[in-house]
Amino acid sequence: MVCWMREVAVILPVHNEAWLIGSVLGQVTDFARNTPDWRFVFVDDGSSDNTPELISQHLQRKGGGDSIELVALSPNRGKAGAIREVMLSREEAFLIFTDGDLAYSLDHLPQLCDALETHDVAIGSRALADGPQTNITMARRLVGSGFNRLVRLITGLPYHDTQAGLKGFRRDAAHTLFKEQVVEDFAFDAELLYLAQKHGFTVAELPARVSARHSYKKSRVNMLRDPLKMLSSLVRMRLIHRGAHGNRDLRNEEKKTTDTPVSGLIEPKTSHITPRSRVRARQR
Repeated sequence: MVCWMREVAVILPVHNEAWLIGSVLGQVTDFARNTPDWRFVFVDDGSSDNTPELISQHLQRKGGGDSIELVALSPNRGKAGAIREVMLSREEAFLIFTDGDLAYSLDHLPQLCDALETHDVAIGSRALADGPQTNITMARRLVGSGFNRLVRLITGLPYHDTQAGLKGFRRDAAHTLFKEQVVEDFAFDAELLYLAQKHGFTVAELPARVSARHSYKKSRVNMLRDPLKMLSSLVRMRLIHRGAHGNRDLRNEEKKTTDTPVSGLIEPKTSHITPRSRVRARQR
């Protein structure tokens, strides 16, 4: 498998995860032993508990050499800001981010890496996984499905699932997209894919299954408030990226814009990858 020999950085954002970080560190340490050219970067986003201390203690006690790193940010920047901070600082050939609580098992990473051999961007999709996703709460499932419909309607993106916390990029694509990324809330995943579409980057969509261990997490989804916030974020994103300003101005503009839709869609280049046909490109 070629990707084992690639220089890869896997970014794992964490925030107040002290109660489970020990288990996560154990799994990452075991995985890292078989991927000597990969780097696993934990990004602590201003935790108020002792998450960063526990990571530091683990690295001192168990080692890990150069394979595992800790970046501690303060104050809290949000998931989007934390990932962007590290993405723009890395020079590995492939840059991947995945949820720091390992909602998606590390076994997904080789497939994502393989897809990046032939695509600029690779994303995990819960909708493409075989069988029902029983580890996702009904509330999260309904809101996620509704959000994906909004994404398709407002942006024209064709993907089955824009929100799974499992995405990989070739270095040049990552630096291009994250330099232009301005959305700070949960719509930042959709924004990255919308920007990828505008730049003409090829995107591979792969099956991703939520880990059974993730089912313990209590859903924070608000069935009344969150759909409205999602709609507002998507419309604001379209308004921001109409190409009228530079990147720095966009971040300031994002805080002032009103919810006004804009027109003009660019047909994306996308493909879906399944375990049986790993690279079946469907250019559009």
